[in-house]
Amino acid sequence: MRTLLRPQFFAVIGVLLLSGCSQSLNAPVEYYQFEQTIKPMQRSSTDTIAQLRVTTVSLRGALNNRGIAMKLDNNQVNAANYHLWSEAPDQMLTASAHQALFTALDNWMVVKGLPVITDKDQQSYYELEYELHHFNGDNQGNADISGLWRLYYTSFEKGRSLKEIHYFSEVSPLIDDDYEGLVASLELNWQTINKQVAATISALSHE
Repeated sequence: MRTLLRPQFFAVIGVLLLSGCSQSLNAPVEYYQFEQTIKPMQRSSTDTIAQLRVTTVSLRGALNNRGIAMKLDNNQVNAANYHLWSEAPDQMLTASAHQALFTALDNWMVVKGLPVITDKDQQSYYELEYELHHFNGDNQGNADISGLWRLYYTSFEKGRSLKEIHYFSEVSPLIDDDYEGLVASLELNWQTINKQVAATISALSHE
């Protein structure tokens, strides 16, 4: 098992960042993404009870960086130079959340973003916002996704109102002690969070 994410690794990375020597290593750049399997699914408005619109995930500060983030001892977060997300994290997380919620909420019309409203029926919908404060590994060998989500409801008669706010924190040991293990662990945490969100939203249909 590789030991890239142990405390010694962070100490070495810190020295390299401060000295600028990391630029001279000529290490190959490696790209990562969530391995979420896409399953054939379809849904029509006539078979659903409500519409849920998933807005683009918001990440605090430098977390929305192509370099995979690591939190160090002194509250410092560093972004890797040669281990990068294959796309911007906010886009990857939004696509993953949309697919997870679409799968779990089989009687909801789950869409990304805010599509054009074409009739009165479409002016009543739920809207989900994620705000991530942590999206990183740490020097204790964990993957951490923490933050909050908000659920709004918009109706033609009353406009937009806030329904619920939930804080969450999913911290789990790495599957493997390397960047691949960190990415896989972050994905599992994100899936867990979205399953919890789906369970909460699904309960709305029984109110």
